[in-house]
Amino acid sequence: MKRSNCTKCHYPVTTCVCEYVTKKVKNRTKIVILQHPDEVNLAKNTVRLLQLQLSDIQVVIGESENDFASILNDLPKESTALLYPGKDTIDVHNCSALVPQLTHLVVIDGTWKKTNKIFALNPWLQSLQKISFSSIPENQYRIRKAEQSYSLSTLEAVGHFINVVDGCDNQPLLHLLNGMIEQQTKFMPEHVKARYFEE
Repeated sequence: MKRSNCTKCHYPVTTCVCEYVTKKVKNRTKIVILQHPDEVNLAKNTVRLLQLQLSDIQVVIGESENDFASILNDLPKESTALLYPGKDTIDVHNCSALVPQLTHLVVIDGTWKKTNKIFALNPWLQSLQKISFSSIPENQYRIRKAEQSYSLSTLEAVGHFINVVDGCDNQPLLHLLNGMIEQQTKFMPEHVKARYFEE
């Protein structure tokens, strides 16, 4: 029998996160998520949480340039940046010095391997100004092991960006993330849960 999903948050009713959703976070910079298809139906994917909490967000699913063709004409290249590590990046704390001011931030959602593949398949991404973090807050996404020591979930990365650049309070996002973690782990046997929460 197919599990019934909540009509508001779209999580299974047994792990519904609606009680953790607070008022919308009014981000000034539009967040554009390029989501790898493998991430869409994962129970632990945090893009769904961003869609519940942010006021201005667009999610496009795909890998190739053709998959993202629908948004290419809508992104003003001169004021759009890509959140991506590497050389020739601007630290998030220096974004206020950019002229013109950023209006759009593109974020790739997927494992590092899949993220790198999307970046390689899309030359238009490589032409964007890149934003990175010189330091990151502590990773709170305890139920999905980070591939790199400097990894953040998509929600945490976006939350850190809008906190620094837009001046938004990112605590509602982190509250929702922790609520989702609580819901996802409530049925786990204690010995399994301990693997995630041990210091």
